[in-house]
Amino acid sequence: MTQTPPDNTDTAHQKIPVNTLVPNRQAGVKLFLRTGKDRFVLFINDTSLLSAAKIEQLKENRVTHLHLNTSDRKGYLNYIRENLPAILSNPELTDNDKAEIIYDTASSITEELFLQPSTKGIKQTRDLVDCMIDTISQSPKTSNLLMMITSQDYYTYTHSINVGIYAVSMMRKIMPSINEAELKTLGLGFFLHDLGKARIPNSIINKQGPLDQNEWQLMQEHPTLGAELVHKMGEDNPSIIDIILTHHERGNGSGYPEKLSSKEISVPGKICALCDIFDALTTKRPYKKALSTFEALKLIKNENPGHFEIELLNQFILLFG
Repeated sequence: MTQTPPDNTDTAHQKIPVNTLVPNRQAGVKLFLRTGKDRFVLFINDTSLLSAAKIEQLKENRVTHLHLNTSDRKGYLNYIRENLPAILSNPELTDNDKAEIIYDTASSITEELFLQPSTKGIKQTRDLVDCMIDTISQSPKTSNLLMMITSQDYYTYTHSINVGIYAVSMMRKIMPSINEAELKTLGLGFFLHDLGKARIPNSIINKQGPLDQNEWQLMQEHPTLGAELVHKMGEDNPSIIDIILTHHERGNGSGYPEKLSSKEISVPGKICALCDIFDALTTKRPYKKALSTFEALKLIKNENPGHFEIELLNQFILLFG
């Protein structure tokens, strides 16, 4: 093994769990062993196969984490993407590590999807949602951990992930016997609910202050734009389209784009709408602070009468109990 140069410091490295390493695969990045506070030695090259024996050797020596250069983080996330099912099925991976891996992978995939919507991006999102729900089914604690690590900074793509996590958790709570295949379909809809914002100018999305009338009218088109965009890329499942179209509808008919009444909005659409407004309130933006969970739930319950059915809202409140 070769020593890294003396100027490689701890802050230039990111640690990764050994249990994310898949035998007989290339990691695609150089991995290092930490030998001191600011000292690292090369463990394996980016093009070398990582044998089961090498991984076992690390575990026998009680090495729980390796390190990579922070500049290689994107390469590591690509490795995680390509091997996600095998990584998450590792029984030695902690629930906390699983939650962090799912969230980091979701961030990488969803950010790319919103920058450049594509059929490939939709497929990657579907695969991610499938893996997330499989993991939650096998390790239910992962659901709570995912809810705890949702990003507190508002970006369109992190908002979509947060809403997806909350909404999947809510569906499992109110419909514990839901078919897993159906939950995966709904989960994809929840993750894609805001994709229409990829067709709204950034000057409107990122505006620090209230929108004028023309901007607001354009913003209200994003559910329809999202449904059209998803359909154009080959995803025409009615449940997914419904979630995208109805996530800004309100039970008293004050929502958009169709001003539907409560009886005209599906349960998944209502859940997505509730999770959408909750995440918007509990994430910070340059022009507003984030509310606490308690403050946001109180605001939704007391200041928006008729927006959400009281029983559904009570179940959502219990989700954070």
